Amino acid sequence: MCLTAATLTGTFQNKQDVVEVLRPYVRATEGELRRLEHGSVLTKTLDTPDGKEVTTFGAIRVACTADVFAARIREIEKFKASEYVLQIGRFQAQPSAADLAGLTLEPGDREAMRTCKAGACGLRLPLAAMDKFRTSIPWGTPAEVDAAAAAMRQFLADEARTYLAGGSAALPDYADRAGTTPRAAAFRGLLRPSEYKAEAQPELFKWLDEFPRVHLEGADSFLYWSREKFGLKPTISISHSVIFRQNGVVVFGSKQVYASHYFEASFGMALYIPVPDASYGYVTYLNRSRVDTLRGILAPIARMVAARRARDGLDRMLTGVKNKLEKH
Repeated sequence: MCLTAATLTGTFQNKQDVVEVLRPYVRATEGELRRLEHGSVLTKTLDTPDGKEVTTFGAIRVACTADVFAARIREIEKFKASEYVLQIGRFQAQPSAADLAGLTLEPGDREAMRTCKAGACGLRLPLAAMDKFRTSIPWGTPAEVDAAAAAMRQFLADEARTYLAGGSAALPDYADRAGTTPRAAAFRGLLRPSEYKAEAQPELFKWLDEFPRVHLEGADSFLYWSREKFGLKPTISISHSVIFRQNGVVVFGSKQVYASHYFEASFGMALYIPVPDASYGYVTYLNRSRVDTLRGILAPIARMVAARRARDGLDRMLTGVKNKLEKH
């Protein structure tokens, strides 16, 4: 099945039309759009139908071309580099443990690997991985640290290979706690329609949801892993990212394939919207994440805290993106 990219943008007549052109993309007031036009960062926490979901949206004006944006974001290891990204690397076309040679583990993650059981695990893991980690690693010996890291690298490589062959539906579900939503269903729940183009791209959503059974024309996709600071524990993740363009707009989408902590599913999408006859354009970014800690009687308070932190982090992230895109 082949998908053709939908029309993503209207036609810019002149610089004065920028706000009107952004209006179909960005959920914002006239004043917010004017401030965005003059260089301010726009960040919002959006309402969601799911109490476990946190959705943030942001936009910023950047002095770069569409080609620069596409080239920089394609170099994901450099583009994501920051004090919050502890380790990062790209998988080859045939993922292997060697692709994760730079990955190290926190002592707390090793302890979770040693003790994990179904329904009681400090890592997000399928049942088979729990059993293998608990029984195959020489716990309590000098070889423990290296063996645990090697076992985790192999597990992540296996996850990557399984995903590339069969998509999210082929991945075994997490068994770390009861009531966890199946991975494919959790991700699909994030792909909601919206009247704003920077919040929904139906063909991109379909491609990410049904990968690898569908093809998106002009798409350049890759798989990468990272270990990043988040909350109280650094989180190891695998992400599937794709870049394509249509009518001058560059679209970047990124789907969580695996995360060791906190997240049942996560999705990010960035658009670069150029302004013809101008030396700048606009970058929009949407993130929807289903957070597994947002449950119980204190869930509403935890959700407010998570949303505020996500919004503050997005402001820093967009400022960093602007600096990287404008750096010559």
